[in-house]
Amino acid sequence: MGKKNNTVMDGLNAASTIGFYLISPVIVGIVIGRFLDGYFASQPSATIAGIILGMITGMWAIYKKVMKEK
Repeated sequence: MGKKNNTVMDGLNAASTIGFYLISPVIVGIVIGRFLDGYFASQPSATIAGIILGMITGMWAIYKKVMKEK
């Protein structure tokens, strides 16, 4: 029973880590994009760019994490 429970916890840990790696850069991109949109009065250009760059950064972080685990 201990081995199976440990495997489940490892899976949950991996899933939460991947979620964190994907969501965090997107949130940072949104915050920076909103700030730049307010500063340059360019709504919603910088926010959209921030979201896209955040998604790319998150995917790259997940890719590096998965390749490190192999």
